[in-house]
Order: sequence, then structure tokens, then C-alpha cells
Amino acid sequence: MKRFIPTIVACLLAFVPGQALRAKTPDSALKVYDMEVAVDDQARQLNIDIDLRLSEISLGRDRETIFTPVVVSADGSESVNLPSIIVAGRNRWYWHLRNGGLTTDERRVYRAGQDQQHVTVSQTLPFEDWMGDCTVEMREESGNCCATPRPVPGSSEHGMIELARISTSRPALLEEFVFAPPVNAGPVVKELSGSAFITFVVNRTELKPDYMINRAELAKIINSIDFVRQDSDATITHVHIKGFASPEGPYDNNVRLAKGRTETLRRYVRDLYNFADTTITSSYEPEDWAGLTCYLRDSMDYKIDHRAEILEIIDSPLGFDAKDHTIRQRFPQDYSVILKQIYPWLRHSDYTVRYSIRTYTSVEEIRRVYDVDPTRLRNVDFYTLAQSYPEGSPEYCAVFEKAVEVYPDDPGSNLNAANIEMKRGNYDRAQSHLLRAGRTPEADFARGVLAARRGDYGEALRLFSIAAEAGVPHADEYISNVSAMRDYHPVTYSIERSRETEQ
Repeated sequence: MKRFIPTIVACLLAFVPGQALRAKTPDSALKVYDMEVAVDDQARQLNIDIDLRLSEISLGRDRETIFTPVVVSADGSESVNLPSIIVAGRNRWYWHLRNGGLTTDERRVYRAGQDQQHVTVSQTLPFEDWMGDCTVEMREESGNCCATPRPVPGSSEHGMIELARISTSRPALLEEFVFAPPVNAGPVVKELSGSAFITFVVNRTELKPDYMINRAELAKIINSIDFVRQDSDATITHVHIKGFASPEGPYDNNVRLAKGRTETLRRYVRDLYNFADTTITSSYEPEDWAGLTCYLRDSMDYKIDHRAEILEIIDSPLGFDAKDHTIRQRFPQDYSVILKQIYPWLRHSDYTVRYSIRTYTSVEEIRRVYDVDPTRLRNVDFYTLAQSYPEGSPEYCAVFEKAVEVYPDDPGSNLNAANIEMKRGNYDRAQSHLLRAGRTPEADFARGVLAARRGDYGEALRLFSIAAEAGVPHADEYISNVSAMRDYHPVTYSIERSRETEQ
């Protein structure tokens, strides 16, 4: 017999002893040599192969035995009949031969006592929902030439001989997740930054606050510092000023001007606030060639005809003075535009005000800050706030989503966000978060949950074993749960096949 073994589901052979069958149906002539029942989940098909052994059936010349495989729902409300196998005595066999033939779509007739050893019933049925809880049974009937065939009573609930049970109710996957507090990385540190265009007298380094637009430009730095100082939750930890000069003129002189002007500005701000020298620092860039490159490459506001050629000169190994000289000599009209319209924007002072946010000690404080500015919270604060809501509630999920938004690279925040996405069935998003969740036991557990939800039970069990060894809660429960899912088979057999007895 050609055996049907689908790759989607392998069938579990769980036999009730043949003696038990014969004890319940003493008049039955049924001998099942071999059978295979399989559910193909992907194709939505039920495949049935039954090999009947006929050689031991002996009948009178006017008698016949009819075997009809039946698929019947658990409650008996639905059923499908497969083609019947009729074993007939001599006279009945000839009767069938004369009256409709030995083979039709509904039946096949075989003569008792002939050399036929095995007969196969092979059928593929569309899998209907009710077949998820059903039995494959054999209706056996005994008849003669003069009377309606008489059913041979069977031991099943439907009065037939039960061959196999089908139940596609696979054990459900657990819904437990392990949320973990992120590692406390210390206080929240924030920054304010900007650029001020302070004007100095040509070739001088003295700062004149009322010269040209200096008062308005200095206000940019002062207002940023005052904004932080007025925040009762913030403490300034560092102020840095970096001065830039434009590339025209000798490079050595530009070094002098950039260094001197930046130091003058640093001292001016230091003295306004009595900052320690360690709190406010400075650096300088003598010629802002990077800024010039950005203007030429990214801005079309200036009429420059030879952008590509000028950019090649900037990228060349020429010295700084040689670059400026070459641009001026080769492209005088473009250089005039650069000198008048771009170079003034390269004379700027970039400033950064760095400050730390105090630690919030109560859930009420954390919730207040969360509502106003969540970026002031530490990663562990989000976890603390989430625990104040029922697990899985909209508020609980929203807090973890905001946490990973504020800390997109934090392993703990990504782990918790992955759990939220798995709860929602968004497995691709969960996987994206788990790529940044680190290699902690809790992260391995979450990866195991994702693998199990995607049907990769082998990988899931491997990851749960690692998590269990590390003492992660629920890991042992998942191992049992996923093992049951992996080993589950929708088909169990209810009889012993005679082939098994012969072996």
C-alpha cells in the first residue's frame, strides 16, 4: 500500500488492543491490515487510507458483507460516507456483476474466497470545520439476496466500529510575558544648543557687547542659560563654546583670531554667571571649511557657477591658504559671492548648555512629569510608572511604548516594547525590538515566546531552557506548554491493525 504521510502533520499511533475490539463486536468480520489518517492543515484536507484484509472472510453463496468508512462529527450531526467495499458470496457477486457492475463511484465488489488479500479505500476530503472534532468509523452490514442488509452493531457512540479520532484543538500557547526593569543609567542629561554670530572689529579679539548686532546674538546664549537656571528640576553641569572663523586671510592669523575671540566670549559668559572655569569651556576652528562645503553643496540660494570645481579644490590636499587662493584666482566671480554672502555665516560661535534633571522619587511625581515632558524621565522611571497600571491595560502599554520612543537604543525598553507588540500579534515589530534587547535571560525568554508564536518550537525550547537555567519566571511552564504543542498530533487510532499483529 502506498502510504500517505503529509509533511504538515505526522500521525500518532495510539492503539487499543485488538482483543478489545473483538470483544465488543464479536460478529464483526472487519480486519484492518493498515491505515493512515492525516490532517493537512495547510491544504485544508483530510486524507484517509484504509487497507482491509479480505482473505479470512468466508461467506455463503447468497450472502455479503458491506464495509463503509464514515467520517462523523462528535455530536453525530454531520457525516461523510466513503466508497463502500462489498465482499460477496458466489451468487451475490454474479448478481452485482449483472446489475450495475462490480465497480462504481459508491462501491467496489469483491468475491469472497478469491485470491484478493487486501483492498484499499483511499480518499481525500475537503477539511470542514466540524472535522476538527470527529471520528473515522466503519459501518459494517450483513445481507443476503432477499433482505435489506442488517447493521452489525459496533461499540462506538454511533453504533459503528471506531477506527480513529481526530481533534485539531492544539494546546493553546501561554500568554505569560516577563517585563524587566531597564538598567539605571543615572540621571537624565539634556542639552540646549545653538549658534551666535558675534561681530568683532576687523583683526581684533576684544568683545564689544553693543557693537552692531552683538546684543541680540549674545542674548541667544544668555537666554539658553537662563532657561535652564529657572528650571527647579535642572542643574547646569557644563557650558561649551566653540568659535569658528572664515577661510579668507592667512591661516596663522585666523588661528589667532578664532582662539582669542572664543576665549573672550567664554570669559564674558563666565563672569556673567560666576561659572567655574571647569564648568564653562571653549574650543575653536580657525577656518570653517566644513561649513563652506555644506553651503556650496546643500544651498541653492547663492549664484555660484562652478560649485563642483570649488568643492574639488576644498577636498584636495592643498594647504588652507592655497585652497582659498586657488578659488579666488580661478573663479573670481564665484569667490566674490562667497566672500560677501557665505563667509560672514562662517564666523559663528556654537554653544551647548548641558544640564541634568533631578531624580523623581514617587510615582505621583513621575506621572506628573510624564504628562508634561516624558524626556525628563529615566528609563527605570517608565518601568515604575507602568507598574502602577494593570498589566496589559492601555495605559500600561502606552508607557512602555513611550519609553522606547525616548530611549530607542535601551535594551530594557526594547525588551518591554517587544512584549507589548507580541501581545498585539505584531511579530515583525517585536522582532525589531528584540534585535536591540541585549543578551539577558529575560531577552532570551522573550525571543523564545516569539519563536513559539511563529511555530518554531525547537528554537523556542532551546531559548526557554537557557532562560530556565537563569531562573526566569514562567520558563519551565513554557517548556511544558511548547513541548505539548510540538508533540501534539490531531489523529489517534482506536484499533490495532492486523499488520501490527503480524509483525
